[in-house]
Amino acid sequence: MRSGIGYDDGSPMRKAGAGMHPYGAARRSAVWKVLWTTLLVYLILTATPLAWYFGSPLFESSDARKSDVIVLMSSGQIDPNWLTPDAAQRMLGALQLFRENYAPAIISSGSQHEGGFEQAELQAAWLERAGVPARAVVVENRSGRTYESAVEVKGIMTRHGWKSAVVVTSQMDVPRVRGVFRKLGIETTYLPVPEFRRPYGFDYFRSGQAMVYHAAYEYAGLVYYKLRGWI
Repeated sequence: MRSGIGYDDGSPMRKAGAGMHPYGAARRSAVWKVLWTTLLVYLILTATPLAWYFGSPLFESSDARKSDVIVLMSSGQIDPNWLTPDAAQRMLGALQLFRENYAPAIISSGSQHEGGFEQAELQAAWLERAGVPARAVVVENRSGRTYESAVEVKGIMTRHGWKSAVVVTSQMDVPRVRGVFRKLGIETTYLPVPEFRRPYGFDYFRSGQAMVYHAAYEYAGLVYYKLRGWI
């Protein structure tokens, strides 16, 4: 006799198993389609000219003007002695403005507060090594993000009676940074430091990913800062 459960093709267990299998296969197929589509979009965006066009709406030209103070926004450090390449470029931008007499003082602003790193202090140290007098550098090391930096910078400017600032930051950061300072009522102009040159050929494979990542970060940051009422 084949009346046992194991031989009953119409049993509830057999029917349940038969019903679940197509659903599971369809779900796995959908997941793979999403993954492959995401990978394809990522490759198209990062390995073609779209990488440049994706970030280019954030680019702004320099409008730096003579001001009361130069504000150097931090951008990370590699270890206790060395800045990241982007941070070093910003430091050189502040040094250029100081030597060209755009302002008589520099505020070195920002810190990670992690791993013992002190970005503002390290930036100040490199500026002094480059010949900027220590008395001309004000260290702001209480902030951990752009908004906090701007708030602290405003306090320093108020205490010194400074009304205007020329801000040095990365090119893609300018829209968000400008919005923060404008919201705080601080008169600012900007020296945008380029992070990327316009890629060509196989250079897209090298720089496209970094360009897309930073641009996406800034677009998300603009939305977040707007929602927080910071810009």
